[in-house]
Amino acid sequence: MKLIERYIFKRALAFSAGSLAALVLIVWIVQVLQRLDIVRTSATAAGNILWIALMLMPDLAAGVLPFAILIGSIQALNSLNTDSERAVIAAAGGSRNVIAKPILVLGFIGAAIVLFNSNVVGPAASSAFQNGVRAINADAISLFLQPGRFEKVQDGLVMSIEEARGPNVRGLFLSDTRDPTLDLTYFAREATIVERLGQSYLVLDDGQLHRRTNADGAVSIIEFQTYAFDLANLRPVETGDWIRMSERSTRDLLNPDPNDRVYQLHPNQFVEELAQRRTDWLYAIAFVLWALIIAGHPRTNRQGAGPAMGLGLAGALVLKALGFITLSLVSDNAAYAGVVYALPISAILLDLWLVWRNVNPVDMAVVRWTSDAIRRLGQAIWRILPTRFFVGRTPGA
Repeated sequence: MKLIERYIFKRALAFSAGSLAALVLIVWIVQVLQRLDIVRTSATAAGNILWIALMLMPDLAAGVLPFAILIGSIQALNSLNTDSERAVIAAAGGSRNVIAKPILVLGFIGAAIVLFNSNVVGPAASSAFQNGVRAINADAISLFLQPGRFEKVQDGLVMSIEEARGPNVRGLFLSDTRDPTLDLTYFAREATIVERLGQSYLVLDDGQLHRRTNADGAVSIIEFQTYAFDLANLRPVETGDWIRMSERSTRDLLNPDPNDRVYQLHPNQFVEELAQRRTDWLYAIAFVLWALIIAGHPRTNRQGAGPAMGLGLAGALVLKALGFITLSLVSDNAAYAGVVYALPISAILLDLWLVWRNVNPVDMAVVRWTSDAIRRLGQAIWRILPTRFFVGRTPGA
């Protein structure tokens, strides 16, 4: 890259790195706080929470990376306009490629990172996270539940045991009210923590399941010989699904075992997970192209940077939301997988066409009108707020 291109790339990279750090930190803190209930009184569990929290990082970072690159690219392009550098480049005869090349390079680097994470790092981290949670809950059941006491294991989940001998438990009671529409109560003569495929599960033997529907109070009783729970979240293991889709390798998704019980009953889940891993990286490319479209044109200092950032985030959020919606439909109908692939590819093709046509959406009348309306609204709110909200300032100062 030329000197000016390296300069733009470094600025976009710095802004993107800052945005990525902020986004990951916010999402990571929220995720960790939601999972603090897995920590028990043992020193082992308290120590493992750091490892478990770190295992959340790869997927969180990959999920927000396209948005971080979008924000960083728009900030870099806006700063070029703010400092009049973009106008100087244009006046000196610099082509649009001078601006586009470093931004595109950053986008392709981000896309490569997301692709590698989706197919290599992400599944391994997800498996490590779930196994860490399983180990903590296994310790909580076998070591720290006191016989005869009702312990709150999670919000809406209460457990009691009669006796515990290592991984074997006698007289287990489990009340699950996490679903607001349904109350589940399990009774088992015995329960055992077992290892299968390198993961821990709680297997109930010789018991009953009482299901109560909260809407009408109807109660049904089901007797069972064996009932398995995944210790990662203490939810029943359905249809022999001992491994989550997010924990399976891409090779397993591409060549599933024909005798796999989950594959036989829910083949669309394999299609859904594979489609997600194959398309996540495309959004990084679509987002940087969108950043070039809305912020890559030269403008005067009188034109604010707000409309470009607002329009950039709005377009990215709409595209990603559509991606989530179409992806959720694949589990019911595998035909929607084609839409999952077509959505980001279509966005990239549309962005390329807009770049080729040199379209500037920020100059559209509806965008200017919306921007002016938001600015006037902000000024009106500023004027009516009492002066005590502003230390050392007065409204309009």
